[in-house]
Amino acid sequence: MKQNFLITGGSGMIGSEIINQLQQKGHKVKNLSTREHSDPNTFLWNPSKFEYDIQAFENVNHIIHLAGSSISKRWTKKNKKNILNSRIQSTVTLFKAIESLPKDKRPRHLISASAIGIYPSHPSKIYTETDEADTDFLADVVLKWEKEIFKISSLDMRVCCLRIGLVLGDNGGILSTLLPFFKFGLGSPLGTGKQWMPWIHVSDLSRQFIHLSENNMYKGIFLGVGKESISNNDFGKILAKSLRRPYFIPPIPAFFLYMILGSKAKLALMSTRCSSDFWKNQNFKYDYPNLEDALNHLIATK
Repeated sequence: MKQNFLITGGSGMIGSEIINQLQQKGHKVKNLSTREHSDPNTFLWNPSKFEYDIQAFENVNHIIHLAGSSISKRWTKKNKKNILNSRIQSTVTLFKAIESLPKDKRPRHLISASAIGIYPSHPSKIYTETDEADTDFLADVVLKWEKEIFKISSLDMRVCCLRIGLVLGDNGGILSTLLPFFKFGLGSPLGTGKQWMPWIHVSDLSRQFIHLSENNMYKGIFLGVGKESISNNDFGKILAKSLRRPYFIPPIPAFFLYMILGSKAKLALMSTRCSSDFWKNQNFKYDYPNLEDALNHLIATK
């Protein structure tokens, strides 16, 4: 059955792939953007001022919420504020817009992005949807974000949160950071190299969002991760092999990363091995269950 979707953050790597997959299935997709656009299916909003075009919400069945400032910028006081506020304000704006609609005209389903950054770093623990949160900056952002997301369930909507891992795509994500170094043969483990990386190909992640939108019995928190996490050292070896480059430079010490990146170095050093049991129980078929195949596919498109 063809449905009407509204996407926030649709111009990003994940949003673009979700829109593409939805349109291939024949669904109608609208996009909320902070920039003027000639596309008749793109509508203007300004979450920092809680402003929106109510026409974007008309006849919408599903909302996929991805909007939020990038966490890849240096974690200055100003950027930390933007990272938190962009997520809170965009979610509150969605609440206000949906609440303003007549009850029989409201969307019925919200599938929102969240993040595995909520979990403490651990060398061996396999995290699930029910594990306790950390107490640092990233965890605080995710906790406050998810609190606002689940408030939308009070509007008689089914709400799902997909805590996303490290997304591999050809237009952003972790590869855009790593490829320039690895292409010049400068790839190396970060810190000990033993930390777990819960990676996922952007195509598979997009299919997970769509799967949750199509299955009305599910609500709550899910992990947006691939079939298996991998160590940072093994990830680097496979990436170097895919590029036909050497991988022999000694590990970059954690203290050096903190000197260069500040507190944002946590992103490179955190170890969050994540369970994909929910997706296994769903018989979800990953297009890219194997890291080498995922990287070879993405590198071939560049």
